[in-house]
Amino acid sequence: MNKEEIISVVKKYVKDKCYNDSTGHDWWHIQRVYNNAMLINKKENADEFIITIIVLMHDLYDHKFYDGNIEEKLEETLKELQIYNYISKNDIENIIYSCANLGFSANITEQKELSIEGKVAQDADRLDAIGAIGIARTFAYGGKKGNPIYDSNNNELVNEEEYKQDGSKTSISHFYDKLLKIKDLMNTDTAKIIAQERHKYLEDFLQEFFDEWNGKK
Repeated sequence: MNKEEIISVVKKYVKDKCYNDSTGHDWWHIQRVYNNAMLINKKENADEFIITIIVLMHDLYDHKFYDGNIEEKLEETLKELQIYNYISKNDIENIIYSCANLGFSANITEQKELSIEGKVAQDADRLDAIGAIGIARTFAYGGKKGNPIYDSNNNELVNEEEYKQDGSKTSISHFYDKLLKIKDLMNTDTAKIIAQERHKYLEDFLQEFFDEWNGKK
């Protein structure tokens, strides 16, 4: 089985699994991350095949949806798809470790050291979490989980500085918990440049949100 055939097998499996997802982790997310990764890799020149497999599989067993051993499950899936023996041991290890450790939550207490392929995929995934699409995904996920858009503390209006310390589980709190931190976590120069503009979009959105919420405009 050649690389193109392996990609085709994995792509079909992942597409069938996530096509109808409504949390922002659907097939179109995978497509966008792939496009981001290929753009970033024009400069990084890492292994495109490995990046592609990482991107395709990176959300299959995300901790938000799966509470088992992610690395074991990924290895099991590669074997079930009958492609495990067609990929080198080093590449298998790279794919599994990168998929299990590129997420934001996996790096909260300790920054995981990824391969260059893992770093490209990580940057590509993080770019899809910010900017206009990142905002859309945030509210899609929050709605799916039953989280309110915002909690103004029993209708007492607050500003964004106070809200940063609020700690409530809302879609707006996710901006402060995660999204606004992503810009400074990029690995590659290409992603850093793209992230600057998308980060500014987040800031502008929050300013508009609080102005409207507080009746300033």
